[in-house]
Amino acid sequence: MNTGVKLSHAVIFIFFMYGLYYDEYHNEPPAGTKSERYRNNIGGRYKYLTHLNLLLQCGFFGLCVLNDIIGSNTVILSRQSSLQKLRDWLFTCLVFPMGVFVSFIFWALYAFDRELIFPASLDAWFPSWLNHIMHTLPVVGTILELYIVYHFYQKGWRLYVPILAAYFLYLSWICYIAYAGGIWVYPVFEVLDFTGRTLFLAALLLPNLLFVYLGQKLHNNVWGPQKEQTKRKGKKE
Repeated sequence: MNTGVKLSHAVIFIFFMYGLYYDEYHNEPPAGTKSERYRNNIGGRYKYLTHLNLLLQCGFFGLCVLNDIIGSNTVILSRQSSLQKLRDWLFTCLVFPMGVFVSFIFWALYAFDRELIFPASLDAWFPSWLNHIMHTLPVVGTILELYIVYHFYQKGWRLYVPILAAYFLYLSWICYIAYAGGIWVYPVFEVLDFTGRTLFLAALLLPNLLFVYLGQKLHNNVWGPQKEQTKRKGKKE
């Protein structure tokens, strides 16, 4: 693997790490505000998909750095290290679709009506650069990763199981928070009735599945069909 790829992994990992550090230890809403009550309610930061995705992206690029140092980067399946196998599984099944989904949904709702997802009152204490680390860097980092590193994709339905499991786990989590804590994690749910929430949540499943599919299609467009690519590159090695 060339130096440029290793440097990209390290830089993106550092950005995500610093974003996590700053959000955990320095990014606190003013005392007594609605933002403080929401953030410090049940689940803390871990009720927000943005924060969970930040942990996922940071963990993934940290794994990439580790794999660059002591793992492998071969297209021959039998020669892959455990780190490379984990890297490819995470990226194809969770990191790419989740990273694109979080960025896409956030900025789409922000453009429509930012009060539904990131109220203007947050600008007083939430840095814009941190907002971009959380909501822009995931899509930039994952698309860059798709173009500069070859990944093995799972076959058939196994490719979609992890994102489906993650979706329903998070859906259960925010419903539990609404039941136990009496709040909806995102303001958009407060303006919808039961039917509207149900339809909205159901509709969010489609982009998740779509981004898994598109990730594989983009990968094949860049690197060629997986079976043919493996054979062709395998002969070189």
